Amino acid sequence: MKTIQTAKGDLLATIQIDIEKADYAEDVKKELKNYQHKAVLPGFRQGKVPFGMIEKMYGSSVSFDQLNKKVSEALNNHIVENKLDIMGYPLNDPEKQQPIDPMTDDTKSFFFEVGLKPEIKVNLGEIKMEDYNIKASDKEIDATITRIQEGNKKDDKPAELNEELFKLIFPSKDIKDVETFRKEVAAEMERQYVVEAERMFFNNAIDKLVSEVKFDMPDSFLKRWVVANSEGKVTEEDVEKNYDNMYSKTFRWQLIEESIVKANPELILKEEELRDFVTKMYFGNLDLAGMDDDMKKRLDGIVDSVLKDENQRQNIQNQVADNKLTAFLKKAMKVKVVDTDYEGFVQAVLPKEEKEKAKKPRAKKAAKKDEEAETK
Repeated sequence: MKTIQTAKGDLLATIQIDIEKADYAEDVKKELKNYQHKAVLPGFRQGKVPFGMIEKMYGSSVSFDQLNKKVSEALNNHIVENKLDIMGYPLNDPEKQQPIDPMTDDTKSFFFEVGLKPEIKVNLGEIKMEDYNIKASDKEIDATITRIQEGNKKDDKPAELNEELFKLIFPSKDIKDVETFRKEVAAEMERQYVVEAERMFFNNAIDKLVSEVKFDMPDSFLKRWVVANSEGKVTEEDVEKNYDNMYSKTFRWQLIEESIVKANPELILKEEELRDFVTKMYFGNLDLAGMDDDMKKRLDGIVDSVLKDENQRQNIQNQVADNKLTAFLKKAMKVKVVDTDYEGFVQAVLPKEEKEKAKKPRAKKAAKKDEEAETK
């Protein structure tokens, strides 16, 4: 068996695997023997079917399976031993691959195309970003308090601003007056604003990095890979139509993120970070130091059960990774902090087409008609 790698173009290579029947003949024979031991045919006891009959019945399919297994092992070994940094997984090279008969004694050649990852340099300190520091305005606080009162009606009347309502909304706080209540409402609103601002910062950072960090990719290979990986759900036409706006951006961000994490090992996730995230998600800021051993074991058991679920674990890993990367990018990029209220934040992050639409007189007239209809 022999493996040869040749360059096919920028970031593309062909891996050729030459294999003889002797390379897998013993494996075929061993597998057919297993079939013989288990086979039950009319006129023969189990395990007594002649080997020639078993070979005639199953030889071709078993040879094909063992041949594929040998080729797959050789391909994986070549990638590992040569430390190839590939995108996706290898695909059959349609330009070179010929039909294969596993039963012949001739040399069989398999050709695979691989897409190689480009070298990427990301200078985060040169990337300019805006981060929004959102404060609750008096107008927004008033609107929130009004919603709280409407949502806690008594006798079909909005709840009064008194200690009973204060305790209902903030049971762990000792609030005596409206001013203190307003401050707590504002603080809670701003905690939510932080979440929205960080999400927006991260999304904008992705767009900015994808746009400004320049590098080539093996695009022709990736288009084929998307189709092959879709299990028939995506056509070549679909990929061609959406490649630049969707697939290419996804691949570029994956490569950029990988490059940033590789250069900054502190971004690699640790198991204790996942456990801390789950603990806070389910139990808030519990005083773990004050817990007895039995309670700690029960809590650990719950965390274990959450992280054992592969879907939940993947979602948690994604959230923790995004949170870590967001915090890192804020420190590493050239960030300008913009102070604003929530209304200003919404206007700032609206897509350009929505801002233009909001300026049109027709939109204002429609809003006025809606108001008139509500008063009738």
